[in-house]
Amino acid sequence: MRIHSAIAATIAPALLLGQSMQPLAIPPLLEADTMHLVMAAHTHQFYPGVNTATYGVNGDYLGPTLVLQKGDTARIIVENQLNEITTMHWHGMHVPGEMDGGPHSIIEPGASWMAEYPVKNPAGTYWYHPHPHMLTAKQANLGIAGFIIVRDGEEAQLALPRTYGVDDFPVVIQDKKIISTGQMATYPLGDSLWVNGTPHPYLEVPAQVVRLRLLNGSIARIFPLGFDDNRNFAVIAGDGGLLPAPASTNRLWLGNGERAEILLDLTGLEGDSLLLKSYGNELGQSMPGSGNILFESSLLNGIAFPVLRIRIGSPTADPVTTIPSTLVTIPVPGESTSIRTRTKTITGTGMVAMGQFMINDEMYDMDVVNDTMLLGTNEVWHFVNNSNLAHPMHLHGVSFFVLERNGVPPPLWERGPKDVVLVDAGEDVKFIVHFGELAGADFPFMYHCHNLMHEDHMMMLQFMVLDPTSGISDQADTPVLISPSPTTGVVRFLAGHTVEHITVRDVLGRVVLERSGPLGKEGTLDLSAAPTGMLLVQLEGTGQRSVVRVVKE
Repeated sequence: MRIHSAIAATIAPALLLGQSMQPLAIPPLLEADTMHLVMAAHTHQFYPGVNTATYGVNGDYLGPTLVLQKGDTARIIVENQLNEITTMHWHGMHVPGEMDGGPHSIIEPGASWMAEYPVKNPAGTYWYHPHPHMLTAKQANLGIAGFIIVRDGEEAQLALPRTYGVDDFPVVIQDKKIISTGQMATYPLGDSLWVNGTPHPYLEVPAQVVRLRLLNGSIARIFPLGFDDNRNFAVIAGDGGLLPAPASTNRLWLGNGERAEILLDLTGLEGDSLLLKSYGNELGQSMPGSGNILFESSLLNGIAFPVLRIRIGSPTADPVTTIPSTLVTIPVPGESTSIRTRTKTITGTGMVAMGQFMINDEMYDMDVVNDTMLLGTNEVWHFVNNSNLAHPMHLHGVSFFVLERNGVPPPLWERGPKDVVLVDAGEDVKFIVHFGELAGADFPFMYHCHNLMHEDHMMMLQFMVLDPTSGISDQADTPVLISPSPTTGVVRFLAGHTVEHITVRDVLGRVVLERSGPLGKEGTLDLSAAPTGMLLVQLEGTGQRSVVRVVKE
């Protein structure tokens, strides 16, 4: 089929009207002691006769579904055959900073990177995608993404659908902007809707209880999902694993990067069909994908549109026919266990792709660590959105539990472990998070908006998680941590009191460095000019004093 330039700015309208439905593509499973992922450029025909340039992982578009078992060690070789740098981030996985695949873990063209980490997450649906600074939206949009399914013994004891591609289905939802040449533009709001890279998809399912693992893999659009007959469905899991019990709802809002597992009881409905839709007409004006006239134009803005047609066939030989009333016991840490509360205020005004949005008046600097946490501690984080847009906020290396939305408990389907939380304009959200993985200054964790346009435009900060048993003060009124030790230069301090003066002495007691403040409770100290060997760093302020031993190499 020849595409003529006379077709307006996109080919999507004609294709939406003219193409017949296609069977939903199901990504292949990959389960091995050592997995090999190859990122490369390809072409693919999403529409008949139209060759579209893509990126893919082990194939033309998207990547295989990785299966991991809790307690095992994941070993994944990532090979970059692209002509640009990339990284690979294991979104939602509890891994140390050096294995997280953030912007600091660059894989050069032609190079490979080996990720190896113990699988600590509970059973759930996670995903992988690139995270190179200022290239994430482009590379993910072109097709580098895939599911991770973690299994464990507790989930295995439940009567749940788990036969992949039979009664348990991965469903990544993406909107795409297709320009007149048939190519994908890196654009925040598209005119075409794809599921698993399939336009106009349908899925054949058996007449029994089936499981859909939903992922919002779009650049910016938010999906309020429900069925055209307004039926209720059971949400059994969120970003970080199973809920305590199924939560019944007829709408499920997914921000960018969020996941949810739902169960549909289709017993006795052989021959019927359902239509999963996104109710964009229900989005508030601050939500990307609403009918806000200030947003970038899209045929899908502000309307309800089809996502996936579900056709119901014969049941399998051994079907699941009931939805369990309870799932797993989740030890949610109490707010009283938090050692501190961090307020993160979102500011800025703009559109979905444009504007300057900041967190606590800061923007991303790859060389600046914005926060320091202590390994094994809990903190309450409080996001306050004073900007004009909704933002899906994501933390690396952790799961958290939402405590409040605007002072009231969250809906039942949002009470499991999460790693992305959608914070609307004018809204404030509190959650409690446990820091269980180390991340130093070389490979810090990120926290950022998962609208990929905002992320690439600096709406991202980074944090370290340090071991409190390393570099801890041995003479202190209140605890102080300095890391790294040994060091060759810059260290970061975290104090239990405000620091107003720092004195550094060598082992003979001679002063080799002094700094005066006020310096705050955390910051950096450059020891490059100090002599090598053991140093004593004294921090004073608010009538308190601490001394920390640091080794300078």
